[in-house]
Amino acid sequence: MKDVKRIWLGGIVLALSVTSFYCSPDQNTNNTQDLALLGGLLETPEKGAGNLAGLDNADPKAQNVLDDLTSVVYGSYDVVYIPGAVCSNGTPYKIFVDRADGILDWILGYSSRLLVYLEPGGACWDYESCTGQTGIRGAANPNGIPDNHMNFGAFIDPNVPGGSPNAVISPIILRNHPTGQNVKTSNWNKVFLPYCTGDVYAGNKVATYSDPTGQNPPITYRHVGAKNMELVINWLKNNFNKPKEMLVSGCSAGGAGSLINYHFIRKALSPSKSYLLNDSGPIFPAPGFGNQWPLHQKIKDAWNTEYFISKAQPDFPSIDIRADYGKISEALAQKYPSDKLAITLFRRDANYSMYSYARFYGLDENNPADKEYIISTLWGQDIENLKAQYDRYPNLEYFIPYYRSINDSHCTSIVEFTGTEIENTGITLGTFINDYLLGSSTFRSFFESVNPNDANVTNFWFALVNLLL
Repeated sequence: MKDVKRIWLGGIVLALSVTSFYCSPDQNTNNTQDLALLGGLLETPEKGAGNLAGLDNADPKAQNVLDDLTSVVYGSYDVVYIPGAVCSNGTPYKIFVDRADGILDWILGYSSRLLVYLEPGGACWDYESCTGQTGIRGAANPNGIPDNHMNFGAFIDPNVPGGSPNAVISPIILRNHPTGQNVKTSNWNKVFLPYCTGDVYAGNKVATYSDPTGQNPPITYRHVGAKNMELVINWLKNNFNKPKEMLVSGCSAGGAGSLINYHFIRKALSPSKSYLLNDSGPIFPAPGFGNQWPLHQKIKDAWNTEYFISKAQPDFPSIDIRADYGKISEALAQKYPSDKLAITLFRRDANYSMYSYARFYGLDENNPADKEYIISTLWGQDIENLKAQYDRYPNLEYFIPYYRSINDSHCTSIVEFTGTEIENTGITLGTFINDYLLGSSTFRSFFESVNPNDANVTNFWFALVNLLL
């Protein structure tokens, strides 16, 4: 996912603006602080950017108050090590848990409900991408996961190593979204699964990649996402078995991972009600007509995807997912007819579409004509194939808006739901999640026609994110 550190800074700044209002009685001071913060972020939007206008030298008590208030907004995560699981560089793999364990949570039923969210972050299968030389076309967290990965305060503090903006990635996982765009999962138990294996949570292979220039030593990269997921799922079963409701979700690589691992999670935890929302990680139907077929063939060998396929295939006797990864959605629809299984993506997604086709069709995404061909033709055809597939099953639905100006129209569920409205219906992704996926309204699909007016949908945070990009 394109430069994830910068994508979510708009949300971070918003929360800091909210909390600074409570931390200081001087509104003029608040405004000055916020403007200085914005200036710092716009100037250097990487780790440590924007030193909070002197907040590093603030009273520790004030800093503690800030941390407490932002935890109320975003949630507070505990780190949990998963024995035996590792990241690509061999460092320990860990997950992050925000438990709904208060008395009010129990009274309102939140403590019996579970969100499992998989982190986004690209993919890799060669030296250039697995070392990060290809930038946004590489994979996230190649150096492993720090214990404070879900601490956005550490991310923006230049004096604190580690941290990330992932606590603010989406209204789906926020306890209290600053704009009020909450969904029903806001108060549930939340388990955040980091991504550090470059294989969309689907592999079990240790690979050695050599520098094609010969200037640097080879690297060893552990594409063991599927193996890690087995260990994570065992932990989930021991800690959150048989929830009343469960949603499995994620965007980009996390979206693909949520689709790939839904069956394993669902089978192990046995929830009373279960839902899937794959955000912008489509695995399209492929053989014979699907444009994503060359990508499927590449990852089959690069990551040893046969590992997870061989474990899933016996549970889907009527669907051959080994021959076509794109049939996983159909297999799930048949296996779990009472589950609501959804996918969401933008028609003009210029990020995941480039992953899927550019390198496999000899196309240059920096060439406007090639880029348009990828989005309109290759990506567009595969979306139509996916729609036809989903339309055959009442428990498979899609939510596909046309365009959003932030993050190359990639990932509909990040930052906020503004810009995901289906034409002039008033139905955004947030509405779809609350009313159709998790609600009692009749489950249905939404597909937006070509709508150039989407380019005019903006707000302060859109402008900020685009400046940071």
